[in-house]
Amino acid sequence: MWAPQYPEGLEMKIWYNTLTGEVRTISALNHYIGMRTIEPSMFPEFGYISYIIGFIIVFGLASVIVNKRFMLISFLGLILATGFGALIDFYLWGYDYGHNLNPEAPIKIEGMSYQPPLIGTKQLLNFTAFSGPDIGGWIFIGVGVLLFGLLVYEWKKINDMKYFNFGFLLLAGSLIISCSTEPEQLNYGTDVCHFCKMTLMDNKFGAELVTKKGKIYKFDDIRCFINYYNSGNDDPYDFQHALVIDYLNPGKLINAFDAFYVKSTEIRSPMDGQAAAFETKASMSKFKKEWKGIYLAWGELVTQYK
Repeated sequence: MWAPQYPEGLEMKIWYNTLTGEVRTISALNHYIGMRTIEPSMFPEFGYISYIIGFIIVFGLASVIVNKRFMLISFLGLILATGFGALIDFYLWGYDYGHNLNPEAPIKIEGMSYQPPLIGTKQLLNFTAFSGPDIGGWIFIGVGVLLFGLLVYEWKKINDMKYFNFGFLLLAGSLIISCSTEPEQLNYGTDVCHFCKMTLMDNKFGAELVTKKGKIYKFDDIRCFINYYNSGNDDPYDFQHALVIDYLNPGKLINAFDAFYVKSTEIRSPMDGQAAAFETKASMSKFKKEWKGIYLAWGELVTQYK
């Protein structure tokens, strides 16, 4: 603290087990306003603070050895609890020291109390008092800041890992979907024929090719289907699925290699392919007779549009 008569200032340091500095001078000055003499015996904390500091050091070393996140959080909690506890304890001591004054003091100012500042400066009569942490306090604060920084780092690492995991799952899901070789239903009215670029409209006709890499080609007519199949753009051995629509079950895709085909000029297909596919031979035979057509197996069908 400073005053006009003490321009160089008076200093008192509180250690973990004693007091140093101009304690006698400060106590003598405080005597005029009724404050008690400052002595180490006023602080029972000096008897056990060393154990608290020792426990904190051991706990910190244990946190390093265990190297677990819960130990980091616990250690930070211990540092914060100890710090707040010390501040509260010092505030209560200062309140008692600054308010419980000797009524026989030479200088008495009605209603005046002289509680020292907890942290920072405070004007007490003609003295400017300052209170703040010294080396030990700053080390304590530094440890707390370091632990908080480590906790923020861990939190960011966890969240980054979550984002990484989410991104990885999203990417893996995309790859799985993109690599799927499962056929798709033909969407009439929206899908476009890969060969003639016309919109699929008649659900009694249509076909689909699915490559082993999952690429899907849709067609509105057996003519377009066979023309693309024979085009050489893709090796026939690269197709995982070759499918055609069963004429009797509109929209239903069946295996093109096993289907039964009828070719007839009576068949009005979208691109005049004049061919229809059936899942069963009985169905094919019925319509073959009705349309006065000819029966074609897969091997014969692929030669019809060359």
